[in-house]
Amino acid sequence: MIKYHKKVSISPESVIEVRPCAKSESNENDEQNEIDAVEEARASEIRSLCNHWKMFVVIIIPISAIIMLSGISLTRASRIKQSTSLAIENIDDNLKMSELIQHLQRERGMSTSFIGTSNVSSAILKQLHIMRQETNTSLNNIKWPYFGIFVMNSYWTKEDLLTSLAEHRRYVENRSIKILYNLDYYTTITHALLKYIVQSVTPSDNAAVQQMVVASEALLSLTDDIGIQRAIGTTFVTSCGWQSTEIETYYTTLHGRSSAFLDTAIHHHRNIETQLTQKIQNSAYLSYFADQYYSFELFKDYKNICSKTSQYERETKSIKWFSNMTIFIDIFFEIRQAINTDIQSFSEAIQIVAQFEFNLFLSTLVAVVTISAILFTSYVYFVAKMTGNLLKLAEKVKRKTEKLAKEKNKTDSLLYQMLPKQIVRNLKKGTSSMAELFNEVTIYFSDIVGFTQLGAESNPIEIVNLLNDLYSLLDKCIDKYDVYKVETIGDSYMVASGVPTPNGRNHAPEIALMALQIRQEVKGYTISHMPGRTLQIRIGLNSGPCVAGCVGTKMPRYCLFGDTVNTASRMQSFGIGGKIHISSVTQEILSHIGNFITEFRGLIDVKGKGQMATYWLEKFQVGKHV
Repeated sequence: MIKYHKKVSISPESVIEVRPCAKSESNENDEQNEIDAVEEARASEIRSLCNHWKMFVVIIIPISAIIMLSGISLTRASRIKQSTSLAIENIDDNLKMSELIQHLQRERGMSTSFIGTSNVSSAILKQLHIMRQETNTSLNNIKWPYFGIFVMNSYWTKEDLLTSLAEHRRYVENRSIKILYNLDYYTTITHALLKYIVQSVTPSDNAAVQQMVVASEALLSLTDDIGIQRAIGTTFVTSCGWQSTEIETYYTTLHGRSSAFLDTAIHHHRNIETQLTQKIQNSAYLSYFADQYYSFELFKDYKNICSKTSQYERETKSIKWFSNMTIFIDIFFEIRQAINTDIQSFSEAIQIVAQFEFNLFLSTLVAVVTISAILFTSYVYFVAKMTGNLLKLAEKVKRKTEKLAKEKNKTDSLLYQMLPKQIVRNLKKGTSSMAELFNEVTIYFSDIVGFTQLGAESNPIEIVNLLNDLYSLLDKCIDKYDVYKVETIGDSYMVASGVPTPNGRNHAPEIALMALQIRQEVKGYTISHMPGRTLQIRIGLNSGPCVAGCVGTKMPRYCLFGDTVNTASRMQSFGIGGKIHISSVTQEILSHIGNFITEFRGLIDVKGKGQMATYWLEKFQVGKHV
């Protein structure tokens, strides 16, 4: 057993002198003085530059505020201009869509009257054909949305609507559907078109425009409800009463809801009430008809005399009811069209104001930016002249700093390859580097099988290239583990774990996993200058205590001493190529950790140790405990 002391003081001066050989101490002092002078000049220039930047900030803050406010106002004016332009465009399209709804409502009413008659009426059918033609013409004149309109759980194109109308019209002429189904079919379509109109209206920031938009939408819904009442009323006239309690209740509900829509429209646009009163009072009969409609007296009086009239008379009265209700509904369409015209006029006025504001704020922004650019350019020019020397000095300091850092990194890199980082840091700080006792470490040794014969068969350059390639491969492997490469001597490769930084009980598994990977990487390794000939290595592991410290003043080395090191070397020398030979101490640690598969080799006579029980480390198997 090799004897050792627990603590040995090694001074940094006696180990290595960390300084470039080509520079003397006086040269280093001169260089440091030059750097200090440059730094002082740089600091003075920085202080001067800071003063100039303070003045620049005082100028730039109010200018920035003006630019920001102008930009916000410009954005707002642009948004208003775009929204009003879109609103004006949508109003024209919505008027045509409203015309289609009006024709669909008329067709709904006349088809309901046709279905409700007891016998087929040629007069009603003739009127129905005319209204269908008007509906088709109105539909063909509409600019249909590209993605369609959502009707009956899908998006319909113009062709889809025409196809659906043609099919439904055949059912109407065959009188094979009920009145409520017919009403529901047309109402579903008109409601989908109403919803599209409402969604396509662009919201306005102007309160007056918003009020008119709400009134216009309420009137549109009102005309649809009155249109359904027109359709149901025709069946009442031809049938001398309500065909069912359900239809009567439906009519009453529509009557109340249409009144509510009218109240909403009047609340948001007072002129509606005035226009409605004037238009109704212009015709005495229409005034009488409106009073009868709102009081339900028309139905009460007609029900008493209906039974005494012929079928032809009832059909004539039905057509007259339909015509009067159509005139009544058209009044609301006219009022709504007037409102839309007002909306368009207001939007155009808003657009003119927005365009003026847009031009004003754009001109302001351009002027402010131009003046700011001139002031900024002038100021920067003067500041740049004053800071030219600073840039030159800064560049000089940067080059010198980079050069010093590069040289320092080179020196540190060389030192870290020779000694552990902590010891290098201690030596730089001027503290003593003490030899240490490590109670738990695992040592790895490996060498090349038949290296002496291989050296005899190869020239020196080939041997150096072979070792360089092999050690580079091993170096890549050990970087993945908590280990420290101690040294390489000839073909011998030495690695330790648990030193110079203790890692508890992890030293043995770290070295074991590393050894398994090295064996795998070297397996089948072909000697480059001997094609077809592979290389084998023997690996030996042992665990236990050891002493570590720096040795020597010329090319110092971090060395490990103790019986643990000697035994690890014996494990390697008594090993077999391609095998990992481990001591019983290492095997015991690995068995407690688990997952490492080992095989008992037997008792071998080890020089200086006598009989020893040793093992082969076979593999690492996850999930299996040995």
